[in-house]
Amino acid sequence: MESKVNYTAVGAFVLLLVALLLALGWWLATGGRQTATRPYLIYATDNVNGLRTDSNVLYRGVAVGKVASIAIDPRNPALIRIKVDIDRNVPVRSDTVAQLSPLGVTGLSAVNLIGGASPMPLATPPGEPDPVIPYKPSVFTQIEGGINDAAITLARISQRVDALLSPANLQAVASTLRNLQALSAALAAHRGDIDQAVADARRTSANLAQMSAQGEVLMRQSQALVQRLDDVTARLGAVMPQIGAAASSVARAGNATTAFTAAGTQAMNRLQTRTLPEVDALARNLQQLSAQLGALTESLSANPSQLLYGPPSPPPGPGERQ
Repeated sequence: MESKVNYTAVGAFVLLLVALLLALGWWLATGGRQTATRPYLIYATDNVNGLRTDSNVLYRGVAVGKVASIAIDPRNPALIRIKVDIDRNVPVRSDTVAQLSPLGVTGLSAVNLIGGASPMPLATPPGEPDPVIPYKPSVFTQIEGGINDAAITLARISQRVDALLSPANLQAVASTLRNLQALSAALAAHRGDIDQAVADARRTSANLAQMSAQGEVLMRQSQALVQRLDDVTARLGAVMPQIGAAASSVARAGNATTAFTAAGTQAMNRLQTRTLPEVDALARNLQQLSAQLGALTESLSANPSQLLYGPPSPPPGPGERQ
């Protein structure tokens, strides 16, 4: 007896089972719900090893999207262009920063978003199809960079130490040590002189302290003198108006004296130019009159008859008769 198999029913069952398996896989992958996403771009500046397509995008540890694609930026080969799809309800703000975070010991990585406190939404830069989330190097990259820098620094230090420990430098150090030993011996030989110098320095310090104390006393005295000078200055300031008035009086007196002197000078000039010549002429006339009176007196004394007969005739000259 032959069994009759319905191949159509078997084929339909297989297709239904495959569809159920696909639906189960989609449900396991998406959590059983469909969410609306928005594309964003991230330009990584370091190694993105461990990041794969469909890797999770985390917002402070919460899965909010997937990595859509990873490629080298054709405009700048030093950048890795990462395109991610993130839930539209996630607040991606202007201060949001993307960073790669390793997932345990699996070697895989996820994109972790940090920030979001700013109220300003993330804008789309000119020339870009989608908003660009700023990228911050991962902690391991920073540590690796620090290790590389430390290794370079250690290499430089090693080279400098090798140069420092060259035979010429070692010989110079040995010579310096010998000189220090000789100096120590010389110092030990002159220890007494050094002690004496230290004692002298102590006495000098004591003298300086005493001089400093005297200087302080002198400073106080100087301050007192300055205070007195200030008082004298204040008193002079109070007397200055009176001194100014006296100076004005002296100036007026000087002006009067100057005018009096000018008048005296003018009178002296007049006396010299007018009066004195007339007095001189009068004196000469008086002298002549005095001489004539003297002669008359002598003549009368010798011959009083002159008052009656007049003066005698002069004696006749040669050839003349009386």
